Amino acid sequence: MSAPHLLQIVPSLAGGNLARTTLDAAQAVIAAGGTATVASAGGLLLPELLRLRGKHLDLPGEGHPLWARLSLPARLAARLKGAGVTVVQGRTPATTWVARAVARRLGVRSIATLHRPFVGASATDRFVERRQARADALVAVSDAVARDALAQMPSAADRIEIVEPGINLDRFNPAAIRVDRVIRLAAERRIPDDRLVVLCATREGHDRPNLIEAIRQLGRDDVFCLLLGSGDAPTAFEKGLERAILQAGLQGRVQLGPWVEDIAAAYMLADVVVATGGRQQGFSRALIEAQAMGRPVVAVDGSGAAEAVRPEITGWLATQGDAASLARAIDSALSLTAERRGELALAAQEHVRGRYGLAQSNARLLALYERLSDTGA
Repeated sequence: MSAPHLLQIVPSLAGGNLARTTLDAAQAVIAAGGTATVASAGGLLLPELLRLRGKHLDLPGEGHPLWARLSLPARLAARLKGAGVTVVQGRTPATTWVARAVARRLGVRSIATLHRPFVGASATDRFVERRQARADALVAVSDAVARDALAQMPSAADRIEIVEPGINLDRFNPAAIRVDRVIRLAAERRIPDDRLVVLCATREGHDRPNLIEAIRQLGRDDVFCLLLGSGDAPTAFEKGLERAILQAGLQGRVQLGPWVEDIAAAYMLADVVVATGGRQQGFSRALIEAQAMGRPVVAVDGSGAAEAVRPEITGWLATQGDAASLARAIDSALSLTAERRGELALAAQEHVRGRYGLAQSNARLLALYERLSDTGA
């Protein structure tokens, strides 16, 4: 069986879970002797793709999905004619719609990636989400996402596979983090030395107002909460968070900050890591990475992110939208004794090594790529 040539279509490589999983898949295919091409609008992680010897096709910035579906497939297929693409993977509902059309033009199979439950607010969004059922295979990143997909697209039941993303265990290893990296990051982010740090290290933050309220209800003066992911120009949502911080009287205790590229060092500063994607969060790479670093974690019960947590062993689960429940979960993590924290760190690292290693995830993806490449369209 020849190594696959994987084409992935993703809105951008600007960072976050979507871009990282795209690069991980590309790396797996290249390491197996295959070829990986990514079509995107580019972004911060593009140089990393090129260093892996991956190929890149520039796409226009994300626009209306109908316009993309009508305009992109013919152009992409023409540019890839004769390139030997064997399988095409879309990373979002809109790019999956495009990916299937490209795959049909190239005479190969297509894959839809289900990163989160169906959340389409408009009729167009819901239509595009359901078009994913036409892909030759559908990859769900968690059990929760797979269950939602089965409910929304029962006709695709026999084509849904669960492949949980993995992480690089060499990168997320406490022993590999130099002290100077942690000290420098603490100084850059102005994190007080005498505070316990609650870190929200996810870009999916629609539940962040609830976290701010939880910190207020926690009522502890020894806590500092850092919310990562803000941009250079504050969005309306970020301005709302700033107002919520002021109204809660948490100036100097809750802080918004830009994304941290050295995220492994950021985990070393944290006493607990919280995911704020709510039940719409299909998976949380941050929670996996934090547990690999031996940190306690908190997630919302019932979400895909919660599947990565062993309740009361590696972290705690809070009730969706319940600030008091979230405050109690955070307080439990912050109140651990040194001995109990050490036990939790060992359990969390063992948990991640056994289930979320990148090699395990890549092996499952490669098997799928090779199977679809071998069968053709």
